[in-house]
Amino acid sequence: EEEVHTEKDCLRGILQNLPKKYRDPIFLSDIKGLKQQEVATQLKQTLSTTKSQIQRARKLIAQGFMDCCGFTMNKNGTLQGEIKEKKDCNICK
Repeated sequence: EEEVHTEKDCLRGILQNLPKKYRDPIFLSDIKGLKQQEVATQLKQTLSTTKSQIQRARKLIAQGFMDCCGFTMNKNGTLQGEIKEKKDCNICK
């Protein structure tokens, strides 16, 4: 039985490909749930730098889904699309 290919698979690959300076802040804020000020303190950087890195990481993740599985972004900035089979996925294969 073949494993089901999910958004988590794509996200894992996208996160692994993010530069460390974006991966660490997004992981701490969006996955571990720390407040952005706590992330800045932990990473020993300014809050504005942390906020910028998190926003950039979110954009790179969205772009990753567009590159990986052909998602598109609607006029409201929401990703739309469906996960492809793993063999057709540009990042996960």
